[in-house]
Amino acid sequence: MPELMRESVGLLWIGRASESDRSVALKHKLILGVISATLGTLLQGCTAGKSPSQGETSLANAAKDVTIPLEAGKMNNPLPESDEVISQGREVFLGSCAQCHGADARGDANLGRSMDPPAMDLNSSHVQHWSDAELFWIVQNGVRLTGMPSWKSSISENDTWKLARFIHKLPRPDAASASTAVPAQTQAATSTQDKYTLKIPNGLAFSEFRGYESWPVIAVSHNGGAIAAILGNPVMINAYKAGIPGNGKPFPDGAKMAKVHWTAKVDASEPGAPTVPGNQHDVDLMVKDSRRFADSGGWGYGVFEYDAASGNFRLGNLGDKPPQGNDAKCGFACHTAVRTKDYVFTAYGQR
Repeated sequence: MPELMRESVGLLWIGRASESDRSVALKHKLILGVISATLGTLLQGCTAGKSPSQGETSLANAAKDVTIPLEAGKMNNPLPESDEVISQGREVFLGSCAQCHGADARGDANLGRSMDPPAMDLNSSHVQHWSDAELFWIVQNGVRLTGMPSWKSSISENDTWKLARFIHKLPRPDAASASTAVPAQTQAATSTQDKYTLKIPNGLAFSEFRGYESWPVIAVSHNGGAIAAILGNPVMINAYKAGIPGNGKPFPDGAKMAKVHWTAKVDASEPGAPTVPGNQHDVDLMVKDSRRFADSGGWGYGVFEYDAASGNFRLGNLGDKPPQGNDAKCGFACHTAVRTKDYVFTAYGQR
């Protein structure tokens, strides 16, 4: 019996159960036996390099049902089903879940599609039949032998309840029509996105850099197929003008940089056919906060990728080129090469 199945059986029998619970548990055990036997037959010739079939994926998803302990189903969501809670749940989703499940929660992100089994479509009837309490348990504990990690250390219990409210407000594929409130929220996630709602778990929030678009330019760069403008907030600009880091002093807390990348393209219509910015690619962010980011040189780092087709930003992830980890230390390894310059590569351009 696979490890997931053995673990699920153990969970089903935690504590003393009532007669009703024992009946439900027996049904779980019977279902588990069928799933286990069928998986054993189907997966005999399965290899890690082979994408799972639809049947295998369905069975793997069904197995998730029996990993949820009976106790989880008895919990109640303490938060109201209000527009405010659902909106806050959407923010949690965009900051922590969209990288795998996609901005529309349909599991169509590159990273999610590459998983085995693929990340689930949260709009699907299979997910929607789970209660708030069951969704809470899955998010907090994860599911072994799938790409679903435990978020217990990153997403608070309160935010997990908000996330459950949001997931249950997603439009279902079989719904001919939905309330006007739900499409409005989903549409906001896909076409009228507020990028400032994005946040890296335990790291930078895009909102910390609100207004960066109008910051002064520190310098520009052209590296390979990308053109970039490096911008700085007033604290950063004043530090440069004071001689930092050339004078050996560190940048002060509150100094911020934003590096906007565009895909480089040649404009043959202009004299000399110059290389100019094409579609936006991403925004890299840095903030000096020596207490908050003491273990990464005093700097917090973040990468937010931009999709020109949808007009949306998302968190950088390990599937990007170059790979980006979703944490506050993103970029720190690279910046250690300029530790003597307080981890800052860019010099203030003469003007």
